[in-house]
Amino acid sequence: NPKIESRVNRDFIALSVSLLVEIAMLLKPIEHIKRGKKPYDYRILLVLCILRILLRLSYEDYERIMRTDSRIYNILKLKILPSKSTIQRAMKFLKFSLIMQFNKELISCIIKRRLNIIIDSTGIRCIGRSVWYCIRINKEIEKRDCDKIHLAIDSDLLLILNFRITKWSKNDCPFLVKLLNPFKLLGLVFADKGYLSRKNFQFSADRKGALFCPFKKGNTANPDSCPAWKFAFNLYKKCNWIYMNIYHQRSKIEAVNSAIKKRYGDSFKCKRKTMRRKEVALRFVAYNVFIMLCYNYSLKHN
Repeated sequence: NPKIESRVNRDFIALSVSLLVEIAMLLKPIEHIKRGKKPYDYRILLVLCILRILLRLSYEDYERIMRTDSRIYNILKLKILPSKSTIQRAMKFLKFSLIMQFNKELISCIIKRRLNIIIDSTGIRCIGRSVWYCIRINKEIEKRDCDKIHLAIDSDLLLILNFRITKWSKNDCPFLVKLLNPFKLLGLVFADKGYLSRKNFQFSADRKGALFCPFKKGNTANPDSCPAWKFAFNLYKKCNWIYMNIYHQRSKIEAVNSAIKKRYGDSFKCKRKTMRRKEVALRFVAYNVFIMLCYNYSLKHN
């Protein structure tokens, strides 16, 4: 809705900082026992790391623009924000599990209901030098120079519910169970042929859901101890147009992939694998923050 998006963008910084602080305060505080100057609260540093990604600022832009913004440090109750070196050190010691926990708290009001989930994977390039430099030294940038991202999104709000980041060679199929495991009650699940297996069909059925995934040419109705496979295969063969009309909701996840790459970029230049994956995870949290701001505004104004 363009009206909602324009209203949210008008007060974007104040709304986003308020929401981030509200979620961060739900995390457990850490008491400072050692002597010396009391460090910044790790929850405040986490908020600033996410906000930097959300505003699409480099560390230099953070120091020049964001650090002296009164709309931010007034809400955080600070006289001045931490320096860019402090934020860089915070990114270094930030745990991936903490980012996952923050995302879970952010979308906790959504995941309590029955969810229709779309699953897919995509790649983000990891290049340690510029494209023009590679052309100059005759070095080819291969398609495989990327990290593979496995996403599970809500088909209604297009929120990122769960994610995994792996190397490019990992197979898609085992990640359906890993992505859906936190959700006890499923609705419709949409996935492409890369996730086709009897185990995945039965897993969705055991959680009161139904997996819609197109079958391959050589597949048969043999259930092999997975009756959900046989039921789905018969529906695919006898009522193919109904099955495929439901399945084509999977295309919504392409809009999410496109939105993330257009807003936050389709590559990153971090050399270390752990730092790359932290940055990608923060991009997902930043995307969810914007969606939640629009969702909260729509509920508030009916």
